[in-house]
Amino acid sequence: MKKISDQLSSLHFATWTLVVLLLWFVWGILLAGSETFSKGFYLMNGTIVRHWLTEPDNGFFLLKLWFVGLCVVVTFLGINLVFCSWNKIFKFIITRFNGPKVLMLFVHILFGLVALGHLCGFMLGYRHDAVRLSEGQVFRFEDGHEVRIVKIHFMDDPGVLKKSKRELTGNEFHYRSNYAEVVLSKQGREICRSRVYMLKPMRSKSIQVTLKRFTPPSTRRGDIKVGKPGVIFVISKNPVSGVFLISYPLMIVGIGIYLMMTWHNPGRKRLS
Repeated sequence: MKKISDQLSSLHFATWTLVVLLLWFVWGILLAGSETFSKGFYLMNGTIVRHWLTEPDNGFFLLKLWFVGLCVVVTFLGINLVFCSWNKIFKFIITRFNGPKVLMLFVHILFGLVALGHLCGFMLGYRHDAVRLSEGQVFRFEDGHEVRIVKIHFMDDPGVLKKSKRELTGNEFHYRSNYAEVVLSKQGREICRSRVYMLKPMRSKSIQVTLKRFTPPSTRRGDIKVGKPGVIFVISKNPVSGVFLISYPLMIVGIGIYLMMTWHNPGRKRLS
């Protein structure tokens, strides 16, 4: 049993797991770049993965197999994380206190929390992608919640909305000035009111309302569309988003501090 434990905690096991994970990601990139599976990735990103996995294959069985395989490889990486933390860090700390070892154990724990946060984000909560609304309209979703558009402020020429994002210039579309004023309610009681900009979503606990893009006005005057543009929202709920948002930067800071604590300058040794 000890031999198995040592193998699972070894750097050799971790290295080969990372190699397999890298190759698996390369395979995923190739699948995403193909016309056959690009739609499948789009559908996966537009909903909670647990719903996507239980829906009919629609020709995406290989893509689902890739995702399940990805989860398996990451699970093996998690097993290595647990055994390495126990055999090579925690046991050492018990017998001999060491600052860098304590910090590395802390980083390992944070990495595990980040990985679990990703998994829970795939499986828990809900996600409504491409919710189209105009000023005054309401979208109702889980647990008696609803999003109402109070006001849409768009200062640019609505004609630019016919262009793709790559074609837009900073002078044509002012994303820091265009916004939608949104009210989030539950069972008729207002919870939150905020201006939602592109790249600046509205958050209320674990619910997030993201402005994906503006849409051209639907009212026509002859051949010209007039009136205010509409909006497309992504409304999602991730119960563990707070843990993830805290753990990820702490992990990066912890790695940085660990590198500074363990950094050895060969030139300094020669001078001394």
